[in-house]
Amino acid sequence: MKRTIYSSVFALAAAVTLVGCGDPLLDDLNSNIEVGSGDLSIAETYEQAAGMFLTAQQKMHDVGAANGAHVYQVQFNIHIDNYSGYMAGTQNFSGNLPSTYRYFAQYCDGPKASFFNVAQATLPVMRSAGQLNLREIGAMCNIMYCFSALELSDVYGPFPWTDYKNDVQEPPVTYEPMDQIYDSLFVNLKDAGEVLKKFSSTSQEHQDTINTILAQYDKICGNVDTWRQFANSIRLRMAMRMSNVAPDRAKTEAESAINDGLIEKNIEYNTMAINGTNHPLAFISILWNDTRMNASLENIMKRLKVPFMEKIFDKNSGDIRNENGEITMAAGSEIVGVPAGIQLTPRDDNNQYTKFSGVSSAFANIPLAIFKLSERYFLQAEAALRWNIGGSLNTNYRDGIIAMFEDFDIDRSDPILTEYRTQESADTSIDYVDPHNARNNKKGLLTVGVAISSSDDARTKLEKIITQKWLSMFPMGLEAWNDLRRTGFPRIFPVNDIGDGSLGNGRMIRRIPWNMTDAAAAQDVNTTGLQALGGSNLMRTTLWWDVPDPSGLGDNRRWETEAAGN
Repeated sequence: MKRTIYSSVFALAAAVTLVGCGDPLLDDLNSNIEVGSGDLSIAETYEQAAGMFLTAQQKMHDVGAANGAHVYQVQFNIHIDNYSGYMAGTQNFSGNLPSTYRYFAQYCDGPKASFFNVAQATLPVMRSAGQLNLREIGAMCNIMYCFSALELSDVYGPFPWTDYKNDVQEPPVTYEPMDQIYDSLFVNLKDAGEVLKKFSSTSQEHQDTINTILAQYDKICGNVDTWRQFANSIRLRMAMRMSNVAPDRAKTEAESAINDGLIEKNIEYNTMAINGTNHPLAFISILWNDTRMNASLENIMKRLKVPFMEKIFDKNSGDIRNENGEITMAAGSEIVGVPAGIQLTPRDDNNQYTKFSGVSSAFANIPLAIFKLSERYFLQAEAALRWNIGGSLNTNYRDGIIAMFEDFDIDRSDPILTEYRTQESADTSIDYVDPHNARNNKKGLLTVGVAISSSDDARTKLEKIITQKWLSMFPMGLEAWNDLRRTGFPRIFPVNDIGDGSLGNGRMIRRIPWNMTDAAAAQDVNTTGLQALGGSNLMRTTLWWDVPDPSGLGDNRRWETEAAGN
């Protein structure tokens, strides 16, 4: 096959040894790279690079396109948002989804398709950034590629890192283990950060060129240094994800990311201000009636008296009837969530769950978050708890809550915030009641309050940090699900759904399986994927970082313990 040499900021496949982490395949900053020709492409002009830079931002969490809500639905809402305890499905999509956790390949391929959308926009810019003298734009595209690659890995597990970065998306491909993928991501993010760090020392003419592109096409960060901080914050997120499987490495990576500087504002795409569209979740909930508030989110918000709950959700939209046809909740009575894992029915007039609480019209106008400032502070609070790094636990925890409230226009001086922060315990008298089917009624599981006390043990402190982080990140379901798998918090309701047949009895879904409907793709999974995964291609198979917490702080095996009757 013909080989082509491209000049680039980022090498696509260079073998590097990282001390203490085996011999993973990592990227470096060689000036020339060798890649296979064929479907590979480069951004040939300044205008192409700028346009692809904008497209990549839109495709990370799909916004802007006429089909954006559909893409977002299969990227997150139809499955991951349910697993996270945020939202719950209302209908069976013509029988394709008879229950919340059931596996349907087309829907479960959504996160992978979104990653490819980002890759198509970022890789050509990364390849030609050196030639076009747009090194910083190439670095920013590398950050977005890494952000999406991290999400891809945290959904499915191992993936063909080298092949995908060389635009080889069709079989045969070779899956690579998650620890090596994480190594590659760390190197790429650090290298991108170094490029951006040097921006201020470049010529004024060059700075003007880059800033002109950012002024017109940067919709999520706004300036070079915020992009650098974004890369560092992703590194901190990754480090915390590794806290169970590689705690020493995680501490080192976390401290390095913190020292390099973290975000100071939300990284978000303001859909209303930029292109006049609404948050995609609003389309799915308000216009399509396909998703509703999850019962877990309802119960936790009510037990903690979250004051912005009514800013996010509406009360029930119609009279809700029980199975005997009797009205049990009149229209407009309460905010009420749908339990995950129930048997789903068609979206018709008999479907009572479409009348449960959907997102509000006000929510439709909020920006689509990529990385929230509140998450940065809660990550630092956990780092302080685990390793005594990153500043004060209490200060970071407080700042995380303040940032969460400011997302809903509640000022830090508002007495409502003070009242919320000082709650010492949850209101355990509030349980979940399903007004349609009483068999779904559940006793609430959350007991911890908001205020962190010096008398709290370390596990209680972690539960409080992760519970507030979970509330703050809504509706970012993937990060919420990641924390649930890693820590076991917050205490959402277990789901009695067999999924792909490997779950049941309240077990937590641990990953989305690879699509095996294509014979060639299945062969790749069987040849290299299963070995890289270290288990079967099932929902219950855990990912590399999803292991019990050696420090004893987390409780991420509680679902399996309870399922076994222990």
